[in-house]
Amino acid sequence: MSLAQNIKKTINYSRKNGYGEAVVAAWERVTAKYYADYDYRAPDTGELERQRADSQASALKFSILVPAYETQRVYMEALIESCIGQTYANWELVIADGSASDVVREVVDSYQDARIRYVKLEENHGIAENTNQAIRLATGDYYGLLDHDDLLTADALYEMACAVREGMPILAYSDEDKCDASGTHFYDPHFKMDFNLDLLLTNNYICHFMVVRADVLRKLEIRKEYDGSQDYDVILRIVSSLLIKEKGTKEAQPVEDCIVHVPKVLYHWRCHENSTADNPQSKMYAYEAGKKALVDFAQRMGWKVDVRHNKHLGFYRIEYRDNVLTHRPDVAAVGGFVARHGKVAAGVYKGQPLLYAGYMNRMDLYQNTEALDLRNMAVNKAYQEVYEAVVGHPYESTLCTEKKELPHWLQELERAADGEAQLAKLGEALGRQLIEKGGRLLLDPVCVRKL
Repeated sequence: MSLAQNIKKTINYSRKNGYGEAVVAAWERVTAKYYADYDYRAPDTGELERQRADSQASALKFSILVPAYETQRVYMEALIESCIGQTYANWELVIADGSASDVVREVVDSYQDARIRYVKLEENHGIAENTNQAIRLATGDYYGLLDHDDLLTADALYEMACAVREGMPILAYSDEDKCDASGTHFYDPHFKMDFNLDLLLTNNYICHFMVVRADVLRKLEIRKEYDGSQDYDVILRIVSSLLIKEKGTKEAQPVEDCIVHVPKVLYHWRCHENSTADNPQSKMYAYEAGKKALVDFAQRMGWKVDVRHNKHLGFYRIEYRDNVLTHRPDVAAVGGFVARHGKVAAGVYKGQPLLYAGYMNRMDLYQNTEALDLRNMAVNKAYQEVYEAVVGHPYESTLCTEKKELPHWLQELERAADGEAQLAKLGEALGRQLIEKGGRLLLDPVCVRKL
């Protein structure tokens, strides 16, 4: 990202959150430099040829859906070339064009490939309705959503086919990065977590590249009132339906089994002056639509919550009325950070300054985790027996918002020579047991116990 772009982002951030927050964010960006040395490496020629020769991977058909509108010729050409260059041949590209001009049609007409399907719409109805037109034309087993100025890597569909061909999950998604306007420089990779419900409820980290089983997306369609965050709305509706089924019957598949993460960069999100990736302020309506989609999700789940924007654009905070454990029987325990000398003392973010937002702002966000610190956690009533069996003491909440002092046994453990190691071991053992019992562990970064 250029110096001018960074300055623009810093100014916008300071206007929203104040200059103090902006200074801290700028300092983190300079000192932490998450993946500053990143450089996308495409699969080598030998690997691409191996993929092309893999006859076992071609049974499923992918429909790549593109709602186009006055797309610059160079971007549409690059998009089409990225599809034609796929090592996986069983695909179709469905372009629903809402342009007033013929620029997109002229580009499409220059290609002689029967897999490219084009429809000229009578008028531009927006992203959602234009995408619905593409859905109605599509004939694939899975539908992939591709923005009209972005790119797929050459192995994108092959990797997706390998990920979905056995279990036929409802949704699959990959990692992604950003590229400059020329499509030649790649940076800011987003290496994503496997499905993480509560992280998803803070931002659409799934995003690109995503494919959805055809029967599911045909039934859902895209809702125009969520234009700008229409893919987030689709994901949230899929997840809520799975959670409701999971709650209603023991035979239902857990949502984690229905959503697959492919841990490879398969999508290049192009940044230019009009894109959300480069200029978040250009699409504030999209962030409002995302908030609206979260409110809708919470209502369908029957949760009594308030949803607000986080200090980072495109990120959200769900405030549970009364207590998160009251509304979320799926959450076995909730906990926050334990900090010493201004740094996180334990867990996945150990050693990070509390002021940092973390990679992809994750230190500021709700997320599910595999372990919580015993010194700052509350356990749902249905799981308190598990807690007592693992730690060997009667359950007592240590969540900093509920209790200021730690139980005597925890204070003694802290003072022991190997106290931190014992605490970590106990926390990991408890986390495993709670997850095995079907519960989720929720990390709430707002809840901080300072030692």
